[in-house]
Amino acid sequence: MNKITNSLLGCAFATLLYSCEGGTTFTKTINNTSSETLTVTVHSSFGSNVAEVINPNEEKQIYWDDRMGNFVDDTYTCTNELDSIGVVVSNGKILLKDLMDSNNWERESKGGRNSREDCTIIISDEDLQ
Repeated sequence: MNKITNSLLGCAFATLLYSCEGGTTFTKTINNTSSETLTVTVHSSFGSNVAEVINPNEEKQIYWDDRMGNFVDDTYTCTNELDSIGVVVSNGKILLKDLMDSNNWERESKGGRNSREDCTIIISDEDLQ
């Protein structure tokens, strides 16, 4: 084989290997069932720190990341990717629910080559003071 053929075969193999590697998509969603508007800022080394406004009775994804070659194990929790979450509640109310407590999140996992870790937290009027 010549150099060009070897190069093409090498590129094809690398492309095939990379495309078959798989990975995990991570999402975080807030379901605001309260009667207040929430302004949420996620602080993470994996994403931006943009404030999201979540209106009453609205569900909004606040975090998304797709990582090739990254799969979770039994120690994974919904707060692994998060450094902190800031929440400002309308009408000067205070959020009582700890968003950094992984027990407060509902987790839905899908394994396989294209894994998913979808996490949702519900904020209701009972979580506000």
